[in-house]
Amino acid sequence: MNLEQISPFIRVAMDSIIETPWTITERVIWDYELLFLMEGNLEVTVEGQTYEGSPGDVFFFKPNERHTICSKGSQTIRQPHIHFDINMQPDSQEVTVSFKSRDQMSEKEQGWFRDDLLSSHPYVIPHHFRPRDPARFEQLLFDVITEYETKPPYYEFRVKSGMLDLLAHLLREQYYGSRTNKDGQFEFLSEIRTYIDIRVNQPVTLEELTNKFHVSKFHLIHLFKNMFQMTPIQYHQHIRMERAKNMIQFSNTPISQIADQLGFTNIHTFSRAFKTVLGQSPSQFRSKS
Repeated sequence: MNLEQISPFIRVAMDSIIETPWTITERVIWDYELLFLMEGNLEVTVEGQTYEGSPGDVFFFKPNERHTICSKGSQTIRQPHIHFDINMQPDSQEVTVSFKSRDQMSEKEQGWFRDDLLSSHPYVIPHHFRPRDPARFEQLLFDVITEYETKPPYYEFRVKSGMLDLLAHLLREQYYGSRTNKDGQFEFLSEIRTYIDIRVNQPVTLEELTNKFHVSKFHLIHLFKNMFQMTPIQYHQHIRMERAKNMIQFSNTPISQIADQLGFTNIHTFSRAFKTVLGQSPSQFRSKS
């Protein structure tokens, strides 16, 4: 997938409420569909694999995959959903939402199938999952739906950017989820990372973290590095240097004052840390910027 060329096209984005019984017989779609089950229960089959859906579940349907959807029980189904192309294409405006099986499609419709770019490493979204951060997922989903349905001025920009935010959120959850077990490590490590994030302007030590979160140094380093590819202290140094780079490049703040604002004891300590990470002094970085 060429990330620099991604420009999502939203075909349908709506909060759908459906009375039961309700069934979508076997079909294949030309694009992607993201379906969030907020109320009711569903039985969904994708390429022969059956999933039981309950409130809070997400289903992700991909181009040219056989699937059926059937309500279970008598409760009303609420299923906000989005149909989209990863990239805007010349025929995106012409392509509709499919309710057909492959053998019901015309030759022209057979040419509408999009390439599936979200089933291969490192960009994989499964057919059925529960968001790890449901509140954030729901907010991002309804941001796109609201923009698409109300169509305020320049909504086209917002739905594209909103869809990218939503995809990044889902892919990041899958990425982190693949590195956690069932013991709540994701939430635990996210809490530690947030603690470090809000202390970007002051020193942080391993002793401080181990005392705060009641974990051994060895175990903390092992878990954190497995999740984020760096130790807690390396992560803290990384975000401090990123903040420093922005302050040096995009402001006229004196370097000594930047060092002070980021919690370094003096400009010499700051300069050594900056040069260790970036290979040049803060003043050299500013002059080149």
